[in-house]
Amino acid sequence: MEGDLSQVSIVKCSDYEQERVDKAVKESLALIGGLGKIIKVGQKVLLKVNIISAEPPERAVTTHPALLRSVIKLVRERGAEVVVGDSSGVVYKDIERTWQVT
Repeated sequence: MEGDLSQVSIVKCSDYEQERVDKAVKESLALIGGLGKIIKVGQKVLLKVNIISAEPPERAVTTHPALLRSVIKLVRERGAEVVVGDSSGVVYKDIERTWQVT
């Protein structure tokens, strides 16, 4: 809607242990009113991750899998279909490997 401002929330998470990430993501979303106001049952939701290069999660170059798992779970709980994608703008010879490594 015209004139609406984007909302941002930041919640500290000390590591990528799945339970901690889940808690931090839920807390962060609660601070902006939750997913209920933006995701409806039956919707298809694209989660755009950052697959910049074929680097493991420990390098902190791409979206961490624990964060992605947490968001996927919450979106599915809302009754929406999840699609994960990216278009990094870089041409990869082996995109399958890039997705597997990250």
